[in-house]
Amino acid sequence: MKPARFTEFMDSLSSNDHRAAAAEERQGGTRKDHAVILLHGLCGSQLEMGSIPKQLKKAGCTVIPLNIDNYSAALTNPRVSPDWEEWCAVVESRVARLKEEFRTVSLCGLSMGATLALAVAARSKELLSVVLLSPVLQYDGWSVPWYWKLLTVVYDLGLRNWSYKESEPYGIKNFEMRRRVASALEKDGVAAVGAASIPARHLRAALRMIDFVKQSLPLVRTDTLIIHSIDDETASPRNAEHILQHINAEVRKVVWLGDCYHIITVDNEREIVTNETVMFIQRSIEIHGNELSRKYLAHASPLKDRRS
Repeated sequence: MKPARFTEFMDSLSSNDHRAAAAEERQGGTRKDHAVILLHGLCGSQLEMGSIPKQLKKAGCTVIPLNIDNYSAALTNPRVSPDWEEWCAVVESRVARLKEEFRTVSLCGLSMGATLALAVAARSKELLSVVLLSPVLQYDGWSVPWYWKLLTVVYDLGLRNWSYKESEPYGIKNFEMRRRVASALEKDGVAAVGAASIPARHLRAALRMIDFVKQSLPLVRTDTLIIHSIDDETASPRNAEHILQHINAEVRKVVWLGDCYHIITVDNEREIVTNETVMFIQRSIEIHGNELSRKYLAHASPLKDRRS
């Protein structure tokens, strides 16, 4: 026969569970488990994310492919000078809305989308995890032209009606895929690697965001996965190493790739990228699941004030 106190304790837990469920119903039904916001590269499209959306859905996550004014290719106005803080605000607003519907939210970004994810992670405590694919803190890869740094000087001097044109190898090591990308860029102006060219105003806004991220890395405390190629022609491995050394996340992991270039989501090792992304997010959910449930239960069922 179980002691009376134990029975009372179990009854109280059951009662708490019912109160938590009732609280969820008052908020519009039981909240869903996990949402992942996908952030493509600067002036790119969701094509860049490869098979990641499909596999995340198979794993039970809700996928949110986010397109942003004056960041995404389809929403870009070359005559507008974008503000990187407005890009962050769009992501932060979506995170806040998703948190009303989902228990947890993660970000997964590619290239400048990874840098944008870092900027949001430094400003928000609402994220479960961030996945950084080929993050950019400086354009220092082997294919970046020697005059790259002079472009910001030209821009600041007032010459702003120009674009940086993408060229071989388009971030892709796989020859057949590269051929298809070149054809798509010539025909449509956008492909799985992004846009054929990036307006100067958008590049300048991205560089200002990079400056913020470099200073704010210690503020990033959410679980972080970095996947980077050791042969990245756009952003060298130093980018990933710098992030890994300066963030304050308790859970952090880096995966190095040896057979692809910058757009790792569609190149030779795309399956590794997809699998590592899905597994990391699933593991993060498992690690924090019980903790989040306890916090939610405590919030929904506060202790009674017995002082009266």
